[in-house]
Amino acid sequence: MAYNLLVYDTKYGSTELISRWISEEMEDIEVKKPKEIESIKEYKLIVIGSPNYDDEPLNSISQFIEKFKEDLKEKKIAIFVVCNDLEEMEYKGRRVGGKYNLEILKNRLPVENIVLEEVFGGVLNAKILDDEDQEKVAKSFSEIGKVIKKEDLIFMPVMNKLDLGKCKEFAEKLSNL
Repeated sequence: MAYNLLVYDTKYGSTELISRWISEEMEDIEVKKPKEIESIKEYKLIVIGSPNYDDEPLNSISQFIEKFKEDLKEKKIAIFVVCNDLEEMEYKGRRVGGKYNLEILKNRLPVENIVLEEVFGGVLNAKILDDEDQEKVAKSFSEIGKVIKKEDLIFMPVMNKLDLGKCKEFAEKLSNL
């Protein structure tokens, strides 16, 4: 039985890849999606990873946190979010970006138990997004003054902010906890 658990979910694959990279650097860690987890009692460290969509973690991650709310109070917790805006900025009077999304995830957890947190970049490939996400990307560009039609997203270059080195550093910090 593993000492640590990394629970993640993914929509287009970046969070899954980052989770795999982290687990490859660590011993004694199980990697599971929320629907695969019946109990967290046997783990000492819970690592929670989620991509960011509309300033929210994936619903499955939110449900995991709610389901194990009491058990998480007894665990060390590390968290990470995956998005393309790694920092934080204010836009039209509201905070946006990875650090802001990390705060959203953090505020759903027993903050005093969080021992490590990180924002990782992912891959944005507009060609593989579902219709709803294509609409959101087009809208977000319009909001910053770069009008782009949904049908023109196929010409958008792939934005890849994956960073294996950063994942290895995070895993090393986890291993030293």
